[in-house]
Amino acid sequence: MNKALNYKNHILAAIIYAAIFAIYNVLVFVIFDNYNAVFWISYVFMTISFISNIAVVMVSSKARDVEAVFMGIPLLSFSVFHVVAELFASTVLIIFRSTVSIKITLAVQIVLLLLFVVFAAVALLSKNVVTNINETVRVNSTNIKSLAVDVKLLEDDCTDSELKHTLHKLYEAVYYSDPMTNENVAQLDDMIKSKINELKYLCHNNDKNEAIQVCLKLQTYIKERNSKLMLTK
Repeated sequence: MNKALNYKNHILAAIIYAAIFAIYNVLVFVIFDNYNAVFWISYVFMTISFISNIAVVMVSSKARDVEAVFMGIPLLSFSVFHVVAELFASTVLIIFRSTVSIKITLAVQIVLLLLFVVFAAVALLSKNVVTNINETVRVNSTNIKSLAVDVKLLEDDCTDSELKHTLHKLYEAVYYSDPMTNENVAQLDDMIKSKINELKYLCHNNDKNEAIQVCLKLQTYIKERNSKLMLTK
């Protein structure tokens, strides 16, 4: 519901910006005449600013999980700031078009546009990095939870109180372990999966003593894994 409402709000915002741009065109061409080079340069950059802002709104409406942010400022907010700054600069340049040189006009407009482009590029790059990290965490978290479910099922099926207690401690260790992974713990991840498969076999065959030893070994692996991951953060 919230995502659908957020999407509709962004679409509505894009429509509003388009309407504002239409009003801007009417005012500019009604109020001003003598359309020299400074006028057209300012007008073109203002148009680019409006189009860019609408594009940002559309992109933001699709990016519902991770927002493009740079230095704590959302790209959507910075885009609005850019439109306001561009509107002010273009209006001033158009008013004084007969006295302002083309070089100064181009310099002001290009600087404003480049600031927006750099900010947008960095914000979108940061968003992609965060999205990739979140996806990695999600996948790894799913893998960890899957292992935790396997141990929980073994605990539920276990009738021996001592082994059941040991399985419960192992379940908690797996469930609350670090969901991240990297090449430093890849071997440990494989060993943990292999040991849990071994534990399943031992529990199904009622080999209590060996199962307890495997549980203890798994807790050691998980502790070591968490420690190694902590050092890499």
